[in-house]
Amino acid sequence: MSDATDITWHDLMQPSDTPAAGAILLTDLTDRRVIEVTGSEARAFLHAILTQDVNALTDEAAAFSAFCSAKGRALGLLRIAAHEDGFRLVTRAELAPDLLKRLQMYVLRRDVQLSLVEDQATLGVIWPSVHESMDCPFDDATCEAVERLREAEPTPGRWPAVVDAQGRLFLREEQNTRNGMRIAVHGPTDDLKTLVRSAANGTTIVSTDHWERAEIEDRIPEVTGETVEHFVPQWINLDELQAFSLKKGCYPGQEVIARMHYLGKPNRRLFAGHVLGLAPPAPGTPVLNDKDEAAGEVVRSAPLPDDSGSLVLTVIKLKHLHDPLTIDGLALSLDPHDTIEGGSDRADARH
Repeated sequence: MSDATDITWHDLMQPSDTPAAGAILLTDLTDRRVIEVTGSEARAFLHAILTQDVNALTDEAAAFSAFCSAKGRALGLLRIAAHEDGFRLVTRAELAPDLLKRLQMYVLRRDVQLSLVEDQATLGVIWPSVHESMDCPFDDATCEAVERLREAEPTPGRWPAVVDAQGRLFLREEQNTRNGMRIAVHGPTDDLKTLVRSAANGTTIVSTDHWERAEIEDRIPEVTGETVEHFVPQWINLDELQAFSLKKGCYPGQEVIARMHYLGKPNRRLFAGHVLGLAPPAPGTPVLNDKDEAAGEVVRSAPLPDDSGSLVLTVIKLKHLHDPLTIDGLALSLDPHDTIEGGSDRADARH
């Protein structure tokens, strides 16, 4: 890695060749942005606006959540991390400015300040496996944060979180340790450049495809610019990620979410699958059945490791679940271990 002080973050994080077996993988998570929420009423404000039970959050764990329209459709997905008197909302970069504007509409006279954090980057780190004695390639302060996260394994929708003395936010995000530990580090760009340069031997910079595949294998949904207001939380299995509360008071979309839970069942669900011979389809790409009827749509995708096709997350209408399905004319094969109720019926059965 270059020691030049003027190298940009983008240049520093250019992917290398195929990583050696057992290498720790580093990647630039360019699609993330952080919204900071402060003020004496910040917790009460977020509790009243987001789907998550924000009052239950502690500084040791972040939680998944959605910000919904009044019709119960997700405007964006968030990882909420509490720290001292404030919160950091990690969301998709392309949606962050609009989400900030929408959130500010609800502030009114509350003592709440919202802002997009500037000059920040996000580093993704993927360990090949999780061992009791795990190598850490970084400086002592970073390795101390990593060790704290290693000792606190994630549970569905809950990510162990650490904010270090430099103000960097560490989130341990994998839901299935079979694919190794994944930590996202959010912090000032210059700090992360120093962090990457400090990495000892045994690390390789790779494309974000590795992280994207891991998130799909963990059944982590996403809302993008193409799919804003397309999904009710249950359709993308946010109940499986404990990303909404049915017990707290009202919030935008709460009536629709609660009605679907108590008075009916979702008519569509999130399923993983793959298509061969296709560049990763964009979010929102239709899934069709053999009668060219709309059966669902793509939520997110990533190329398979051998570039033979794509791994995809899709929302499928349950009435079409057993139809022959296609994406852009190519057969979609759904993971047979994903259940209608959500998730997988075998923890080790995923791709």
